[in-house]
Amino acid sequence: MPYCQKCGTEIREEMVFCPQCGAPLKAEQPPVAAAPAPAPQVAEKAEKREKREKEEKQEKTEKHEKREFGVIGPLIGGLILVLIGLLSYLQVSGLLRTEVASALAFIIIGIIIVVGSIYAALMASRRHPRT
Repeated sequence: MPYCQKCGTEIREEMVFCPQCGAPLKAEQPPVAAAPAPAPQVAEKAEKREKREKEEKQEKTEKHEKREFGVIGPLIGGLILVLIGLLSYLQVSGLLRTEVASALAFIIIGIIIVVGSIYAALMASRRHPRT
């Protein structure tokens, strides 16, 4: 039986390439190099990715221009912080007991969230009216 000239692995005569190292076994056939990835496909993928990124940037810009970005979340967060600060001040100054301050904080936070939700729903219905 013949052997591969490159690595010495035993091969059959009908084999074109060595199963161990991949070296070409027939002198008539030139060595076949691994084909690189087709350039058009790579270019198409890059173009699609760039196009998608541009579309995403465009959408963000349009939302910002239309004032569709959310302001209600930061507004509610700020109101809650102001409330906590005010209640803490009243408690430290002795004008408000701890038990009353906690209950009052929960009530006011609930009211702020409900009002914010109603406002957000009204804004959404104005932006996207039912037809």
